[in-house]
Amino acid sequence: MLLYIHGFESSPQSAKIIELQQFLLAQQLPLQLMVEQQPATMAAQRAELDRVIAEQPIRAVMGSSLGGFWSHYVVSRLHALGRTEVRAVLINPAVQPAQWMPQQLQSRQHPYTGEHYQLGPSDALVLQQAEQQLRAQVELLVLLQTGDQTLDYSVAAKYYRQQRMIIEQGGDHSFSGFTRYLPAALEFLHVL
Repeated sequence: MLLYIHGFESSPQSAKIIELQQFLLAQQLPLQLMVEQQPATMAAQRAELDRVIAEQPIRAVMGSSLGGFWSHYVVSRLHALGRTEVRAVLINPAVQPAQWMPQQLQSRQHPYTGEHYQLGPSDALVLQQAEQQLRAQVELLVLLQTGDQTLDYSVAAKYYRQQRMIIEQGGDHSFSGFTRYLPAALEFLHVL
């Protein structure tokens, strides 16, 4: 099973997920793709990912933006459980995302689900705790585009400098032209 974790306030209908689904279908790969709507709060998201880690036969992980951070968390947790063969592809990943959480409770509405929820200091704490579980020795492929208007690609490039990495000039936060990298990404994950 390939687990794909979408970004913050995104959905399973994101362009990259649709492109991945179409690619897998066209290649007729006998690979189950697991893409779920991620919970809005960080505690709920970590709890859901911990449940998936415990219950699902994950072979590989992909994630974008905040989903990239959580993908590193998932493979780190699997690695701690002895599943050292599981790799992840991170697409324009968030690095140290706790810093973006609001200092005071902030009411929000999820743009895709319509859910009303609150973010605040407890979400930052969850992210800090998750970050402490990240392992440097897991195998990652990091895809970055310098034109990312949401996250500074150079932060991820520095943070993941010991990992395999592709840095492409231009592009944007959605990682334009993602399909071009799917063969290499899936080969790296040992699912192609």
